[in-house]
Amino acid sequence: MRKMKIGLLGNLEQMDTKDVFIGTKRAYVNQDYVDSIAMAGGIPIILPVIADLDDVSSMVSGLDGVIVTGGEDLDPLLYGEQVLPACGMCDTNTDRFFLSVIHACDELAIPVFGICKGLQAINAAYGGTLYQDIPSQVEKAIQHDQKRPRDQAVHSILIQPFSFLGGVLGDRVMVNSWHHQSVKTVANGFHVTATAPDGIVEGMEKDEGTFMCGVQFHPEMMAACGNRQMLSLFQAFLHVCQEKHHD
Repeated sequence: MRKMKIGLLGNLEQMDTKDVFIGTKRAYVNQDYVDSIAMAGGIPIILPVIADLDDVSSMVSGLDGVIVTGGEDLDPLLYGEQVLPACGMCDTNTDRFFLSVIHACDELAIPVFGICKGLQAINAAYGGTLYQDIPSQVEKAIQHDQKRPRDQAVHSILIQPFSFLGGVLGDRVMVNSWHHQSVKTVANGFHVTATAPDGIVEGMEKDEGTFMCGVQFHPEMMAACGNRQMLSLFQAFLHVCQEKHHD
């Protein structure tokens, strides 16, 4: 059986060292994403941010699936809101690239799995909105920016039955958490499939058409550190990609 080729959306990091390369931007993906796909049986391929969005379709064409990775805050202007004081650093060019990849995958019927900011980007790509800062916008919110090692869980999520996530993880699971933004208004054509105890959206799936699922936690961090349950989430995504390949 041919291994599935999975694109991992890259981010940009500006180097601030004191050597001659100061100001240089570096394309990167956290190694946990790479390791999780490889451990699940796929072939990870890093997709760097590109300026010419007309080339995005050609970039993703031929891939079996795409993971929209985490990163900095999503620019509120892209979902029609003014920037609030508690909104963090944004890179609009990277965000536009993320949204373009999501739409290109939809047009090419390439399955998409979004993680943390990846979930938020999927929501924004189809007209949804975000809480720019959970602590200042959501009453009685639990901690969503944990202060413990990345592979350790910090809160539970409740998962809807008969969903992709429910089929893999069951109706309740403990997850890690590193975010201060989250889905506010759910995009048309999507439904919430997992929530935190305070009601924050932790999972969302597309109703029909191209497979798209997003989670607010970081399963790649837990999977890379040996969590078999979270690794099964990536294995299940590869299975979706394999089934699509046979269509």
